[in-house]
Order: sequence, then structure tokens, then C-alpha cells
Amino acid sequence: MPSQNMNPSGPDSYVRYANEVILQDLPNDLTRVIYLASLRDCNSGVYLHPQLSTGDRIHEADRALRGCHEELFRRLLTTPLQAFVVQLEEYIRYTRAERATILKTWKSLQAYRATVPMGVLETSAELFCLNVEIALAVLEEDAQNEAPSQ
Repeated sequence: MPSQNMNPSGPDSYVRYANEVILQDLPNDLTRVIYLASLRDCNSGVYLHPQLSTGDRIHEADRALRGCHEELFRRLLTTPLQAFVVQLEEYIRYTRAERATILKTWKSLQAYRATVPMGVLETSAELFCLNVEIALAVLEEDAQNEAPSQ
């Protein structure tokens, strides 16, 4: 396992560091996409990470994190819907937040739209969002079916 203090020195090492250290402990691709989107500055679009984006290495870190984000997003687009639902369920467990609250908030705010990488085709972005919305509906229906009747 790579050291947390690894100091990347080239484009490939930044991608390797991102995959082996930063993203490795996240449970699935959906969680990784959400995390990477959270590293993107919403004013500049630049990805910033506390260990990678230091001094004159901001550009290399941005390029590596952007590449990881795009690759994971593309992989999610080909994820079967049932597996997508499982990934959303795992993400909810990972956050340790109340399931009902997350489902309600995600449906209301649609913040998942901000997790789409910049520059992707509109149809890809819409497919991703549709998959999230279907997964939310499936989990919501599952929760209603599990609720004790009154």
C-alpha cells in the first residue's frame, strides 16, 4: 500500500497517487465521482486536493484528478441500473447519514447534477442524472415497502 506521504513527481504518478491513495478506500465508482466533484472549484473548474495541489503542481494535480473523474464517470455510464442502485445504497451507508434524509435531499436539490465532469456530452450528463433519479426512486420504494404498516 502506498504511503500517505507519497510525493508525486510526474503526470502518471499523480494519477497513480489519486487511484491508490485518495480514491482507494471509497466503496465504489459513484462515491469516487461524488468525492472528485467535491474537489473541483465551482468558480474555476480546477480540481484542488490538499496533498496534490501544492505550489507549482496545481496543474498536474488538476489534470490527474480531472482524468480520474472523467474515467470513473464514463464507467458509471455503462454500469447496469441494478448495480447503480447498489452503488447509491453503498454511498448512503458510507456517509452514515439517515437514508430518508439523503433520498429527500437528493430529490429536492438535485446536487448530483454538479457531480458531472465538465465538458461531457449533454446526453451523457442526462443519462447519468436519469440513472441517479431512477436509483433514488427504487431506494425510496424499497424504503416504503420496508416501513411497518400503521
